[in-house]
Amino acid sequence: MHITPEKIKEAAEALECTELKSFMFQEPTAGPLTKPRRSSRSTGRSRRSTRRSSRRSTRRSTRRSRRSSRRSRRSSRRSRRSTRRSSRRSTRRSTRRSRRSSRRSRRSSRRSRRSSRRSRRSSRRSRRSSRRSRRSSRRSRRSSRRSRRSTRRSRRSTRRSRRSTRRSRRSTRRSRRSTRRSRRSTRRSRRSTRRSRRS
Repeated sequence: MHITPEKIKEAAEALECTELKSFMFQEPTAGPLTKPRRSSRSTGRSRRSTRRSSRRSTRRSTRRSRRSSRRSRRSSRRSRRSTRRSSRRSTRRSTRRSRRSSRRSRRSSRRSRRSSRRSRRSSRRSRRSSRRSRRSSRRSRRSSRRSRRSTRRSRRSTRRSRRSTRRSRRSTRRSRRSTRRSRRSTRRSRRSTRRSRRS
């Protein structure tokens, strides 16, 4: 800190106040009322003491001003540090919150995607199951139809076989009848020939 004329004036005023107080509180003496003349030594001493006191006061004032400036600097530094810390904390908190929100949104999106995929899979499975059931029903119907056709064919074959047996039987009967008729006719002819011979 530099010595300014204002500080020198303040130091001189403080010295004057101290000299007045010391003069006011001095004890009364029995000497004459008139002030004795001071010698050159006493004036030199007083000047030296005033100089010393002024220097001390200026030094004290400079020290106090330096201390106050240091304190103000420290307080400003502390305030800056606190602001920086608070800003850093706020930024960190905001970044953490944003990251958490982004993570939550990502998780929610992933969950929604998973749920959609699961729903799609379930729908596909249901469709497949329905298709399988339809196929199985179609197969069962086809098998039933085939079985019916086979039964019908078997019935037709049995009917045909029966018809053929009937026809064969009929033919055998007819042949038998024809043989009988031929035999009868031969018998009749023989009888007639015999009768003709006899006559």
